[in-house]
Amino acid sequence: MIELGEKLNKDTRPDRKKLEILLSKQNENVAKTTNSTSIKNTENTETEKSSSSSNIIYSIKSVSTLNNTIVIDFNVDITKNDIKFFRLNQASVYKSIFDINGYFKDAIPTKLSIKGVDNITLGQFKPNVLRIVLSNSKNLEFSYSMSKRQIIIKINNLPSNIEKNEPVINKEVEKVVTTPTDKEEEPTNKEYIDSENSIRSISSENNKIIVKFNKNYFKNNVKFRTLKQNGNYENIFDITGKYKYIDPTKLEIDGIDKIITTANGNNSVRIRLINKSKSKVNYTLNKRELIISAEATSDAISQQNTPKRTINKIIVIDAGHGADDVGAVGPNKRYEKVVNLNVSKYLASILKQRGYTVYLTRNSDTFIKVMDRTILANEKKADLFISIHTNAVPKERANEVSGIETFFLSPARSERAKRVAALENKSDIREMSDSSKDVFLESLNRPRITASHKFAIDVQAGLLQAARTKYKDTNDSGVREGPFWVLVGAQMPSILVELGYISHKEESRRLYDKSYQQLLANGIANGVDSYFSKNP
Repeated sequence: MIELGEKLNKDTRPDRKKLEILLSKQNENVAKTTNSTSIKNTENTETEKSSSSSNIIYSIKSVSTLNNTIVIDFNVDITKNDIKFFRLNQASVYKSIFDINGYFKDAIPTKLSIKGVDNITLGQFKPNVLRIVLSNSKNLEFSYSMSKRQIIIKINNLPSNIEKNEPVINKEVEKVVTTPTDKEEEPTNKEYIDSENSIRSISSENNKIIVKFNKNYFKNNVKFRTLKQNGNYENIFDITGKYKYIDPTKLEIDGIDKIITTANGNNSVRIRLINKSKSKVNYTLNKRELIISAEATSDAISQQNTPKRTINKIIVIDAGHGADDVGAVGPNKRYEKVVNLNVSKYLASILKQRGYTVYLTRNSDTFIKVMDRTILANEKKADLFISIHTNAVPKERANEVSGIETFFLSPARSERAKRVAALENKSDIREMSDSSKDVFLESLNRPRITASHKFAIDVQAGLLQAARTKYKDTNDSGVREGPFWVLVGAQMPSILVELGYISHKEESRRLYDKSYQQLLANGIANGVDSYFSKNP
């Protein structure tokens, strides 16, 4: 900040004073710590004070690149908690971000570059956090290794013409981070490395469960069986060996409702794949790797979806928000845009299976202006337009408000409808007074508003029926009217669905559950069927 201010010819004296005070306080704390240990080594007292002070204040010694790696050296001992990784996508740029605990005094003058990476920036994000951002047109995959005073970040998918000379370190902690290519949120499936026991790691990647071993494994080390209990189908793997990271391990693959990993006795790990419908589970065992995959059987698919038929109806589905416009944010950084897109994709798949012609306004993490979202529906001469959203309230009421509600376009007559509309209209740039909005909305096609109202009633009923098959306590927030700009341009019956409150702790957890997302999509599809059965 000081460096930037000087370049802009700003007065940076107040900021320099703040930095001096901060460093002075840290010096005092270090001096106290150093004094407590100096009695034992009186000859080296002054040297130790100076060294310790420098170590704490400038805990990061250097940051450099070597071939396809970034090397961070420290003046202090570090642990695996001192590095965090996440990813942000902005349009066509993939940003991979590492936050590293520590202060690096040379952050501004240090310039990093690696062949094959478009841009690397380095900055002191906070007084005690150094941020490294790698921006690239293609997604990058990383792994990193640690010793007591060094972190090495390696890029695994760069062109092979890069030299393979790597810095030599004494590895004590190792952790692999893989950048997801098709998920919008921060990765949840982490690979924890256990170098002490026979099972090295258990993770889910590319829609497969991957178990790695520290020694050769054979068929008799892996036992597989299937059973049906409590109405669920279970595929169970019992794997000989110990794995110390059983508790933090969380696994997810498409087509499986739940995966549970537990210790099975003193020397065995159990992986249970639990599904309401029957699924075909395949696995291959190599010497040091077990790969498990799953696919729905034809019977399961036919149970989940109505037999395909041709219906002469066109439906456009709009996944609300996208890209930098994340929508509402719930606990644990759960983003509305993620839920909206997932449910929209599931809904499109189900409706296509039922014979409808379906289009999505977006099928990836991109942003479309609110006023442009109905353009596609009008161009395709759609019969219905559905905008998918999730709701939210301020933190002080977050645990009190939950439930599903469906809106249709009309001048809002309640404070609740106005609040929800204001939340969803935020990204629209049109400026109109409240009275002008009401006059404009009142002039809209009345028969279309009536049809939208009927459509909203059918979808709300379908959603509730589907959601309550899994959660009996799902609240019915009703069918409401509101001034949603995303619906204004639609020349067909149109609705905006609020799938639940992402601000609510329990409901946000449900909304991020894939099986529940599929359930909600099926409920909306049932509402579409119901509407057309009455309004052919």
